Amino acid sequence: MNFKHRLHSAFSCLVAAALVCISSAAPAQTPTPEQMQRFKSLPAEQQNRLLEAWGAGNGSSNDLPPEQPRLVAPLPSSETATLSQPAQMGPIPVQERDENAPLQPFGYDLFAGVPTTFAPATDIPVDPDYVIGPGDTVNIQLFGKEPAQYSLTVSRDGQLHFPKLGPLSVAGLSFAEMQAMLNNHIKRQLLGEQAVISLGALRSIRVFVLGEANRPGSYTVSALSTLTNALFVSGGVKPIGSLRDIQLKRSGRIVAHLDLYDLLLHGDTSGDRRLQPGDVIFIPPVGVRVGVAGEVKRPAIYELKHERSIGQLLQLSGGLLPTAYPAASQIERINKRGERTLVDVDLSQGRHARTDVRSGDTLRIYSVLEKMQDIVLLSGHVQRPGGYQWRAGMRVADLIPSLEHTLLPRADLNYALIRREMPPDRHIAALAVRLGEAVENPSSAENIELQARDELMVFDTSVDRDVIVGQLVDTLKQQASFQQPARVVSVGGLVRDPGDYPLVPSMRVSDLIRAGGGLAEAAYALGAELTRYEIVDGSYREVAHVKVDLKTILAGGRDADLQLNPHDNLHIQRLPEWASAVSVEIRGEVRFPGVYPISRGEQLSSLLQRAGGLTDMAFPRGALFLRKELQERERKRLDEMRRRLEADLASLSLKLAQEDSSKGGSLEIVRQLGDQLRGVEPTGRLVIDLPELLEDTRDGRRSDYDVTLADGDKLYIPAITQEVTVTGEVFYPTSHLYTRGFDRDRYINMSGGATSKADTHRIYVIRADGSVDAAKHWFDPDGAEILPGDTIVVPLDVDRVRPINLWTNVSQIIYQLAITAASAHAVGVF
Repeated sequence: MNFKHRLHSAFSCLVAAALVCISSAAPAQTPTPEQMQRFKSLPAEQQNRLLEAWGAGNGSSNDLPPEQPRLVAPLPSSETATLSQPAQMGPIPVQERDENAPLQPFGYDLFAGVPTTFAPATDIPVDPDYVIGPGDTVNIQLFGKEPAQYSLTVSRDGQLHFPKLGPLSVAGLSFAEMQAMLNNHIKRQLLGEQAVISLGALRSIRVFVLGEANRPGSYTVSALSTLTNALFVSGGVKPIGSLRDIQLKRSGRIVAHLDLYDLLLHGDTSGDRRLQPGDVIFIPPVGVRVGVAGEVKRPAIYELKHERSIGQLLQLSGGLLPTAYPAASQIERINKRGERTLVDVDLSQGRHARTDVRSGDTLRIYSVLEKMQDIVLLSGHVQRPGGYQWRAGMRVADLIPSLEHTLLPRADLNYALIRREMPPDRHIAALAVRLGEAVENPSSAENIELQARDELMVFDTSVDRDVIVGQLVDTLKQQASFQQPARVVSVGGLVRDPGDYPLVPSMRVSDLIRAGGGLAEAAYALGAELTRYEIVDGSYREVAHVKVDLKTILAGGRDADLQLNPHDNLHIQRLPEWASAVSVEIRGEVRFPGVYPISRGEQLSSLLQRAGGLTDMAFPRGALFLRKELQERERKRLDEMRRRLEADLASLSLKLAQEDSSKGGSLEIVRQLGDQLRGVEPTGRLVIDLPELLEDTRDGRRSDYDVTLADGDKLYIPAITQEVTVTGEVFYPTSHLYTRGFDRDRYINMSGGATSKADTHRIYVIRADGSVDAAKHWFDPDGAEILPGDTIVVPLDVDRVRPINLWTNVSQIIYQLAITAASAHAVGVF
């Protein structure tokens, strides 16, 4: 490893020496790409030594190699940018002015985001005053007796070696002087020849950028470079450097001053002098600075040169914006005691513009108030909401000249509100106006005179008014005090828009009803109740309920129309016996089936009469009566049964897994019942005895079997049936043709008889009307009488699951399944 390291070091030294030799032997050439690649592969320490050697061999400004301009990275434009990672150019986002953002020094962003490489243009015409120096290339084209073309480079000693003429000293001459001299020599020494003389590639020069530059140092730039070019090369000016007095020094003397404000504010480049070899650009520290904030075109911190007054400072900032309010300007200043203070300045007066400013001052120009003056606002249900010009003597009819063209359809013409700011504290008050009366009859008292900043709010008769009124009512409540209660009243009950409303001057009960959109359709128009609150001797609040003669008020009676006080509450009652329309449905074997509206308390017998009675094919004993309320109860009962069964199944499964696996058959039975129960839908059937009802009410008499109807009731009268159904634990559950005299056992035998899982001691019959017959005399061999439409149920022997403590649950489940099955066919009609 040591041998390899020594070999590599020796090779690196040879490369470095070769590069130095190349640079000294061929000053007019730049290193080749291969040499640069090898240079980059050297360690950093050896690269630094090579650069120092290069600089030592080129220390004299009169012995500079003619090389290309140096490419440099820009000044970092963000906190994360570094010199090794230059910021890239990109679109500058357009941002709105942030009034709270701190002021930034003006002009320094000129050097932020400059291109990643920089070199001045070399293909532009050369100024006649350009001074020729070593490294410049002179192109000469001869035409005449012996045409020829030459590209000659000025040597290090300042001479131009012209074939046939010999060396000519041109260094220090201007381009125009060199042209004249060469033309003179050609005319005298080359007879019959004429020449066109121009400049080709120009030399590079070394200049120094010192002082408050971002990257001070020595830079090699093009001979066409100017002061600003060198500033860009050096990364620009530090925030503590001056932009107003950048100095160009030549041979120890200041030969020019550059004020970048001339370039930034006026586009004046007259001070941007061209550089010469050895020039020094010096950036002194910043001078007097003053800030301008607020409503000016260019808020920033400015460096002052000859400016001293506020007027001159405003010129630097571009002048005032249209939104500026110069009469309320201020200067933030540090006084002689080192304390921050404010100085008021009225810039609307010309003499204050001549006020002097001091270093560290900040002139703040405030904006005009956002609140608009001399306007009235129109809001709500209108065609063009917004602000309108206010004029003295302006009235409601002037703001709304036409009901048809100003308001939207269905606008409330009987009630609108005016929100008004009252002097001197600008508290809010409310006024009510009848828009229809004000516009149609401008001479009426409803055509209220408007004041500046009034807001007229128009309501929609079909939309909740709380959206518009709510904010106004909240404001009135917030203004309430011990001496001045909140001027708010409320109306509830049967009005179109119940809620809280502003208490306007001289407001009465009729006005409050009008504010609420008028009475609703079901309102009781003969009377109302007014609840009133009163503080008694400052010790307690007393509540009084006052009867209101609404009939007289609606008829225009003034005496009954009570004047309202703060917090009054008016309640409009509902008309007795008023309810939304209720209906029932009847289908099946009636003469006129359909949906029938019913009156309150109407009974089933009346409905049957309205439906034309039963047809000749009706089977009244099998009538099916359904009710929503019963269906909901049944649904809850089924849900509870399902939950209990699932809990019992979970407990049972765990118990059998730990104790006795011989009871697995019982568990399977219960699971099957659970699966059946999940498919059960509640019917809500009410058992009625329709034959008895028809018999009792035949002559218009009342019957205990009659049913008071409710909304949503459904009645189905089936056609005459002749079947008897056998279901449950039989071998072939099915329906059989009714045969007079057959008992239940006969029908069970016709279905194959009971299975081994059947409980033959608890067989029951579900009658056609939905009632259940489980008489104890079924142990009699003769059994019970079976009628058409009946369903014989042979239940499961629950003793099979008795050891599982599920007997009660299983019995209820089996019964529910049988009832549902018996009613399923008829329920499907609806």
